[in-house]
Amino acid sequence: MQNTTATPAGAATTDEFEFSLNGEWVRVAGERPTTTLLDWLRRSGRTGSKCGCAEGDCGACTVALVERDAAGRPAYRAINSCITLLPMVASREVVTIEGLARGDELHPVQRAMVEHAGSQCGYCTPGFVMSLFEAYHRRDVTQPCQINDQLCGNLCRCTGYRPIRDAAVAVLAGRGDAGEGDGLAGAPLEALHYASDGEKFFRPTSLAELFALKKRHVDARLVAGATEIGVELNKKFKRFPVLISTEAIGELTRIHSTDAEWRIGAAATLTAIEETLAAEYPSVAKMLAVFASRQIRNRATLGGNLVTASPIGDGAPVLLTLDASLVLASTLGERTLPLHEFFTGYRQTQLRPDEVMKEIVLPRGAVGKEAGGTRRVDFQKVSHRRELDISIVAAAFCVELDAGGVVRHARIAYGGVAAMPLRARRAEAAAVGKTLAGGAAEVSGLLRAEFTPIDDVRGSAAYRRGVVVALWEKFVAGETSLAVDAAPTFASCAPWPIADASRALRHESAIGHVTGRARFVDDTAQRRPMLEVWPVLAPHARARITRRDATVARAFPGIAAVLMAEDVPGENNVGVSRHDEP
Repeated sequence: MQNTTATPAGAATTDEFEFSLNGEWVRVAGERPTTTLLDWLRRSGRTGSKCGCAEGDCGACTVALVERDAAGRPAYRAINSCITLLPMVASREVVTIEGLARGDELHPVQRAMVEHAGSQCGYCTPGFVMSLFEAYHRRDVTQPCQINDQLCGNLCRCTGYRPIRDAAVAVLAGRGDAGEGDGLAGAPLEALHYASDGEKFFRPTSLAELFALKKRHVDARLVAGATEIGVELNKKFKRFPVLISTEAIGELTRIHSTDAEWRIGAAATLTAIEETLAAEYPSVAKMLAVFASRQIRNRATLGGNLVTASPIGDGAPVLLTLDASLVLASTLGERTLPLHEFFTGYRQTQLRPDEVMKEIVLPRGAVGKEAGGTRRVDFQKVSHRRELDISIVAAAFCVELDAGGVVRHARIAYGGVAAMPLRARRAEAAAVGKTLAGGAAEVSGLLRAEFTPIDDVRGSAAYRRGVVVALWEKFVAGETSLAVDAAPTFASCAPWPIADASRALRHESAIGHVTGRARFVDDTAQRRPMLEVWPVLAPHARARITRRDATVARAFPGIAAVLMAEDVPGENNVGVSRHDEP
């Protein structure tokens, strides 16, 4: 029987809920609210979805969630189940790798992966299949660069990407009239007050209810897509006794416009923003193209990117150059604050404890643009890899020039070079009244001294200082590069030209890989009681171990045994070429 208790807001707190899984409604009861969807799937025997990184980087855990696109139509969205909290899917539709095939009849994506030898070890294959499943139902995915973007959140370490891309090209070319929302309900989200094991998860449907919950639970953490909180749970082992979701609040998720501005709900996903207005703002589109991965953008929000106040967040520099402002709301009313006044220090903002970010406001058109003038914008990101990486330096530029090429308005902003994202105000002032080329040297000199760059493992302060200037000079010169500025593409190749009967053979485990039926060791462990073995290593290389004490470890809940060298029969020698030295 469902256990419910009344709450002051009139809703009911429950310890169970339902959601649609592969077309059938399933019940969840007694699970901790911070349990991830992936952990629940695997514990319940649905082991096709894999755990690789537990932070949304590898894509092995990808499943499809039914959402609404920017036009309000139901659509499949690939998401990382390893950082999706279980209560987030309450009353929603989820499709996993086990739900694609109909008996022995494979889904077209699965069949294409088999026919094009798209798997080798098969561990990452379910994630690739689910990402391609979303692409199969996206009418806009037709070009190689779009296929690359769809798959950039999935890592493969043994098969190689060529056969996977070949499978994508083939299945997308032959999909016919497959539509985004065919047969999907995509019902509006319902309110949820879920509690279990000492934790609570609330999903209000209005701002008024959100404010009431914040007042009752002053230490509650707001959560939208959990792309950060999920990592904090899995990697930092943080606890969140009370979470309040913003996903079902229409005032926070809608995107609308007037002739003068766009108003973006703080809880609107990056994918929704991309679909709605990226074409109008080229620098926003370029930023989103290198923002994490498709799976992350399907869940992450622009408001979340801003309120975390990370100095390396990619959203802030672009918005600073577009003169964005923020609408902050509380029970006392609303106030509008320019974005450049929002950040006050390292991960600190002007957001009061009783406030939430309601909207991001973007002006439309050029500010003060004269007849015959032009506007130039750009976003540039320097990182160790193009996708799914943290910025070393992120830069955004917006300048307006009159008919004579003189700068009349300038905005220059950076992330990763200070404790918070900042505009280069002295450099901006120096650029106005001159041509870009004429003022470039002076601006470069000011930029060298305008910031005190951070110094960390991604890049030294001296390196960042040089990059700050180099990115400005690249913008002035109008230089572009295939690696950074062009959409990554590929050329489709014809089948292997050599006639060889062996090439017609298919991987004997391919069908198991693409359906999730292939079992790996941990998949078997989910189905019967088993122990895990974890090696404990010395914190220092080549150190002499003078003492070992396992008393605390042996008393720790869940520890079955601690084995020392003397517990292993035979000779204590793990060396290959030298005695006892690995």
